Amino acid sequence: MNRDFSSGSTSRGQPLNDMQSKLRKAIWLMLLAMATVWGGGLPGTLSIAHADEQGVALSRIGFVDIPYLIDRAPQALEAERRLETEFAPRQKELEIQRAQLAELAARMADTSLELTEAELAQLDRETRGLERRVKRSEQDFREELNIQKNNEFKNVRILVLEAIAEFGKQQDYDLIISDGVLFANKRIDVTERILESLERENARLKSAN
Repeated sequence: MNRDFSSGSTSRGQPLNDMQSKLRKAIWLMLLAMATVWGGGLPGTLSIAHADEQGVALSRIGFVDIPYLIDRAPQALEAERRLETEFAPRQKELEIQRAQLAELAARMADTSLELTEAELAQLDRETRGLERRVKRSEQDFREELNIQKNNEFKNVRILVLEAIAEFGKQQDYDLIISDGVLFANKRIDVTERILESLERENARLKSAN
């Protein structure tokens, strides 16, 4: 069915529903966000008179680099430190096992020891058994670390998204865009401002405890 978006109705004269109206406004906002990289105005603000008959003019649009926030947010740094502390004993144990395996391999390769066939066979069994234990320990370590890391950074991502939404509401933004943007002018980049809000919130929670 052909639609006439300029008139706000379908070719059969039916009015656009709320979803269509919202979609059209979202498309306009995206177009304005793309246009702002060439235009002027205050940081994070895009002003275009007569942009749309339903009042999209003077829309405020911002860009945020979410991966940057997740890497730099104090909550993310603290999550990394927690993981390092939690898994440090296991990491140390793995290092000891690797050292033992290297020592056994060196003994087998050392021809000056003049080991008997029975001793070599015993040493070979010990080496193979330890090698299997090391591989199993490494695999378990990686799997558990990845699970914990995913859980920690899932929580960090939620905090970041909540901070972005709260910032947008407080600063009266109409649209904040992120993933999929090929270029964003510094004028609309609010990443550092949101990072500051995450740092303030983290400091507040620490002082409260």
